[in-house]
Amino acid sequence: MLIYSKNRKLIGIFLAIFITLIALSPQFSGLNRFPDRIRVIEGKEQTLNLRIPFNFQLYTKDSGFLTINGTALKDKMNVNLKNPLSIRSSRLGTYDLEFRLFGIIPVKKMKLEVLPEMKVVPGGHSIGVKLRPDGVIVVGIASVIDEKGKTCYPAKEAGIQVGDTISMVNGYKIYTAEELSRIVNRDDDKTVTLTIKRNGKTFQTQLYAVKSKDGIYQIGLWVRDIAAGVGTLTFYDPESGYYGALGHIISDSDTGRIVEVGQGEIIRASITSIAPARKNVPGEKRGVFVEEERVIGNILSNTEFGIFGRIYQPVENPYYSEIPVALASFAREGKAQIMTVIDGERIEKFDIEIQKIIRQNFPSTKGMIIKITDPRLIEKAGGIVQGMSGSPIIQDGHLVGAVTHVFVNDPTRGYGVFAEWMLEEISKLKNERQVSNF
Repeated sequence: MLIYSKNRKLIGIFLAIFITLIALSPQFSGLNRFPDRIRVIEGKEQTLNLRIPFNFQLYTKDSGFLTINGTALKDKMNVNLKNPLSIRSSRLGTYDLEFRLFGIIPVKKMKLEVLPEMKVVPGGHSIGVKLRPDGVIVVGIASVIDEKGKTCYPAKEAGIQVGDTISMVNGYKIYTAEELSRIVNRDDDKTVTLTIKRNGKTFQTQLYAVKSKDGIYQIGLWVRDIAAGVGTLTFYDPESGYYGALGHIISDSDTGRIVEVGQGEIIRASITSIAPARKNVPGEKRGVFVEEERVIGNILSNTEFGIFGRIYQPVENPYYSEIPVALASFAREGKAQIMTVIDGERIEKFDIEIQKIIRQNFPSTKGMIIKITDPRLIEKAGGIVQGMSGSPIIQDGHLVGAVTHVFVNDPTRGYGVFAEWMLEEISKLKNERQVSNF
C-alpha cells in the first residue's frame, strides 16, 4: 500500500512537471492568441490558423449543428491545432466550445457566435458633412474693452477653457454663435449663466457681460458652432435606411476635442481637384457641396468608427447592387480594392494591397494596414489623402472595411477599420430607436 501511494505521488509530480513544461513551451503559449470568442456567418466556413503543434479534444454540448474540418461535431472530437481549423454552422445562435489536453485537462473555452449574413450597398460617394455640436465649442478666450477703455476678461475669470462646449445660456438651449450673442444682448440682467460640458461632465458657471465701446455686450469668447468638410460614404443598409461613413471620429480642428452630435446632416459633394500627398505633407480632396439646400441624410452619432445616421433616399453604386459584409476574421492579407471619387461625383475602383491584418476579437480602430498600388491613383493623389476616409475596402466580393488614416511618412500606406465594427454602430442605433419608440 505504501509503495502504491509513493507511485501515485511520483506520477502526480511527473505530470505536474510535464504539464508545466508544455505550458511554458513557445508552441503551447500560442494559446494566448486563441480568441475567447469567434463569429461566423451561418452556412459559411471560417478558418482559424493557430499553428499550435498539439492534439486536443474539442468538446461541445451543442452537437448536430457544427461542422469541424468537414466532419459533424458530436459531443467531442480530436483536433490538431497545428493545422487550420475550419468551422461551419447550419444554425444561428451561440455555442460553447472547450479544448482539452489529453481529453482531461481544460485548456481553452471559446464562445462561437453564428450570425446571419448581412448585405449592404457599398459606398464610395463623396459627401459633404455638416455637424453641429450639442452647443457651441469654445476655440479661444479673448479680452473685452469696455466703454471706459478698461480691459476685461469675463470668460477667463469665470474659468471657461478652450475646448469647453456651451450647451445653454440663461436656461435657453443654443446651437449657434448667433444664438449665444442674441441671448447675452437681449436679457436685461447682464449676469450670464452658462451650462458647460467638459470632459464628459456638465456644470454651470456665471459671468458678467461687458458692454464694449460699440454698445454690444460681450463675454470674451471665440466659439465655433459647426464642423464641415468632405468625406466618403462607406455603406448604405437598404433594409434599415442607415448608413456609415468616414471610418473615424470627427473632432474639432482647433481644440482636438470630440464633437458631440447636436444636429448634423450630409449632402452631395463634387471633387473639383486634389492636392497630392507627399512624404510629411498630407494631401486633400478639394470639393464643393452640391445642391446644399437638399439634405440627403442626417447624422445621429459620431463615434471612433465614423459617423452614422439615416439616408432619406436609396443609394446606388455603379459596380454592385449589394454585397455581403465580411466579419473581421474573414479579411486576409493580399489584393483588394477601394472605391472612391477623385473627379466630380464619379465613383471609381482602385487596386490596393492589405499588407497586415491586426486580429481583433472586439471593436477597435486600425484593424488593417493597406497600401495603394494603383498607379493612376498614386499619380493623381500620391496615395491616401484627406477626404478619402470612409472609402470602402472590397475583398473577394465582400465589404471588409474602410480607409481611415494615412501614414504621414508614406502616403501610399495607411490604416483601415473593419466593416464589422462599423455595422455594430448601426445595430446600436437600431436598438436605441426601439427603446425610444417603446
